[in-house]
Amino acid sequence: MIKRKSAVIAVAYVALLHLSPVYAQKKAELITTVWADKTIVADGNLGDWQDSLTYYNDATRLRYSLANDDKNIYLALKSDSREDLTRILAGGISFSANIEGKKKDPPTVIFPVLDRTPGKPRNIKEQPEMEERQNQILSRIKDIKVRGFKEIIDGGISLQNMYGIRAAAGFDKENKLVQEIIIPLSLLNLSISNPGDVIYNIKINGLPGPSANMSRQNMPRQQMGGMYGSPFPQRSMPLNKLQTSTDFYIKSSLATRQ
Repeated sequence: MIKRKSAVIAVAYVALLHLSPVYAQKKAELITTVWADKTIVADGNLGDWQDSLTYYNDATRLRYSLANDDKNIYLALKSDSREDLTRILAGGISFSANIEGKKKDPPTVIFPVLDRTPGKPRNIKEQPEMEERQNQILSRIKDIKVRGFKEIIDGGISLQNMYGIRAAAGFDKENKLVQEIIIPLSLLNLSISNPGDVIYNIKINGLPGPSANMSRQNMPRQQMGGMYGSPFPQRSMPLNKLQTSTDFYIKSSLATRQ
């Protein structure tokens, strides 16, 4: 009987672990947040970052850098995988900042968010040039999705919003998707006067909602590759992979002026 009770307790303990916040299960990458000496503008161009990003995450195949000044936190991302581009454009990338990892649902920005309003039908047999495809994608990014902010209602906010949150996407000369996100420290309850450890989460969300139940068998193969706005053919990508999210955690203190 004692052994049976011990087994039940062990199972319950494992279940509780699974109910705990994910950041308690995954090991956060320790990085150094740099001080932003110059003004960083969210324009989908990595010129403010000297065209190079410091860190790389194998699970998401994202290159990234993190910086701050006394007003904002700045994130730059580049996707090294053409395959992941479809997932990113389907559900965006979530970025959250959680002081000491205490909050279960920390303030989160999701970007890019594509406008799903049906456009003019086009002849899928006539594929546009790469630059035109990329411009079509960027033209469909019309807002930023947020959740968990005390001052902001969950949902979409405009790219030029009153809260100071900024985000932009673009394609570099190697046709890789890049994006920048700027969030005021005050919205995250952060301050360089109290630069404790912050837990950041970066997550490729994948295909969300009812759209995931669409039948691939009823769609033309060309449309399957471009159904979410990807400029690259993804005919061989399994639907379950398209729906899969991938994330990682970062642990870092805010930088202070030298």
